[in-house]
Amino acid sequence: MFRAGSLALFTAMLVLAGGLVGQEKKDPPVKVKGTLPANWGKLGLTETQVQDIYKIRNKAGEEISKLKAKIAEIEAARDKDSKAVLTAEQKKRLEDILTGKDK
Repeated sequence: MFRAGSLALFTAMLVLAGGLVGQEKKDPPVKVKGTLPANWGKLGLTETQVQDIYKIRNKAGEEISKLKAKIAEIEAARDKDSKAVLTAEQKKRLEDILTGKDK
């Protein structure tokens, strides 16, 4: 009789504990921050649409930032290579022109 009671108690504990293991706290969805294009706020967008637009614009913004950095890098290399063609006198004259010392 003791064995049957112990087995029933053990089974009950497993069943109750099993229900607790599967219940994990879920964090609320993270809201993305961003901006809407001009006048899009007047369109009656749902929160889901707004979040989707923010994600699209943020992703595009990251790609644009990378491309702008690449453009700046190419322009710097272009300017350096162009100045390498100049003579020392021409470099000095260019510096004077750019700093306003050439009058």
